[in-house]
Amino acid sequence: MNGEYRVWEQLSIFESTDFVGKWYKGRQGRALNTDRKREIASCFTQGREYFYSAKGAAPSVRPLLLYYGALSLSRGVILLLDRNKNEESLKPSHGLETVDWGPTLSRGIENVLDLKIRATNGTFGELVHASKNRQATSWWSAERMAAGSYRVELKPPCFTTDKTIFSLDDLLARDQRLMTLYKRTTGRPSRVHLAEIVADKDGVEVSIIPENSIEKLNISSIFGLPENIDINIRTRTRRLPLPNYFFRFTGKDLNALKSTLPASQYVGGDGMFILEDFPNGDRLSELLRTFLISYMIGMLVRYFPSRWIALLRNEKGDLAQPVLMASVNAVERDFPTLIADALV
Repeated sequence: MNGEYRVWEQLSIFESTDFVGKWYKGRQGRALNTDRKREIASCFTQGREYFYSAKGAAPSVRPLLLYYGALSLSRGVILLLDRNKNEESLKPSHGLETVDWGPTLSRGIENVLDLKIRATNGTFGELVHASKNRQATSWWSAERMAAGSYRVELKPPCFTTDKTIFSLDDLLARDQRLMTLYKRTTGRPSRVHLAEIVADKDGVEVSIIPENSIEKLNISSIFGLPENIDINIRTRTRRLPLPNYFFRFTGKDLNALKSTLPASQYVGGDGMFILEDFPNGDRLSELLRTFLISYMIGMLVRYFPSRWIALLRNEKGDLAQPVLMASVNAVERDFPTLIADALV
């Protein structure tokens, strides 16, 4: 069975008010009244219908439908995971705002990656709080060199409170799904690096195979490493014959070390990646990064349709078009799965 249909089957159970009540009682330890169960189920129904509508929609409107679907599913997750929330108490705003998009785009569509956003009080912040910035990832066991999956709660992002500004480029450069296409189309350095993380009885060893020229003395700041970490260079990792920077986090309690490691993503096989911290030092889960990407492209479609259509028509300055379309595909393919994972 197609994986896409499997994930919608997983999410469809949250369209059942009976199941929502049962799940909530088991997770939160208290019963929901009928209205609250309907509020939650409606979010999942509406989210699915937006995603299904997007599948048959023209490219000129598809990203906007996907964003509204992502927004609906996120509100459902917030209502399930935050016991203090109900439909009336959810913020009506997206929790994000655009920053100078008009002036940026007036200089041409070649500046689309320079579009910027900041966080406000709304859905995005509620999603951060409810999901706890939790990331699914993995490391190798030193004994068997077999991958062991785990979830880690990344530190709360300052982006939601400190008025930091993120650009679309900040997000796309830190997305392993877009890594090769991003570099080829933009000519800019990727902020994602092939890596190897190996756990043993005395700690965790991290090897980073840099995608672009990174000076050894910059490694600590790029990946937010503690000051006492020593960084070394060697010609190969334990698995791959590639030059790398490596360092160790020492400690017998491996669970305690998880949150200190750089942000990582595992996609199977040798596909283990390290993501550079955002410019303000933040680390965002794939769920949160995908939500932000969906918001930015959705708002581009909604409020600057002529610029979006110019990109679709391959007009002058369209260099970022392939990576933007790949981003839209990633939202459609992965966001429902990330929502399902948040509810495990």
